[in-house]
Amino acid sequence: MTYDRCQAILEELRRRQGTDRPMIRVVAGPLIVRGRVMRDPWGRRNPASPFGVLIIEQPGLTPGPASLVQIASIPDDGLSGLDSA
Repeated sequence: MTYDRCQAILEELRRRQGTDRPMIRVVAGPLIVRGRVMRDPWGRRNPASPFGVLIIEQPGLTPGPASLVQIASIPDDGLSGLDSA
């Protein structure tokens, strides 16, 4: 997945879920991560670079450990909202 595609999907999920921190499901090979986006994808200093990282926190009343997922390792259909998973 490209950085720009990731941003576009996250914007759609934000609009649909009505929050800046949508609940998402990421499938990247054997890795499946479910949780809330902590902040926008980061790590992309060069606009031409496809690389960046999603920071996903586990859902719950108290913050759990965060998962870092490299955007370039997510397939095109690997990012969705929990409501559509």
